[in-house]
Amino acid sequence: MRIVGIAKAIVLDADNQMLVLRRSKTHPSLAGQSDLPGGMIDDGEEPGFALTREILEETGLVVDFADLQLVYAGAEVYESKTSYVRLLYVIKLAASQPTIKLSFEHDEFMWRPLAELVNIEKDFLNYLDSNFRL
Repeated sequence: MRIVGIAKAIVLDADNQMLVLRRSKTHPSLAGQSDLPGGMIDDGEEPGFALTREILEETGLVVDFADLQLVYAGAEVYESKTSYVRLLYVIKLAASQPTIKLSFEHDEFMWRPLAELVNIEKDFLNYLDSNFRL
């Protein structure tokens, strides 16, 4: 069985606004859809360090691994015999709406209320609602 690790982050600014990205029209999967910073974990890479790398690549934000809080971990197995391990972290920034420098993967960003997570990562909603009272 092939295992693919994916780490994403809810990046909150000092005002508790969540960073939401939009996948570019040329993105290889789910083009044009809302997204959270993060991505695939390379083989042998520690998930938190993979996530800090992805956040830097996609947003230009430098975050400290120690500030990431894991809030969800789950796995999905598909008929293709690929297992996806999905990790969701939360990180709180000290600044309000810091400068974002998007990579080619995304063409837009916005700061939105955390309650809008339901429109972005539906798989995590039940967990977050029961633990963070969205």
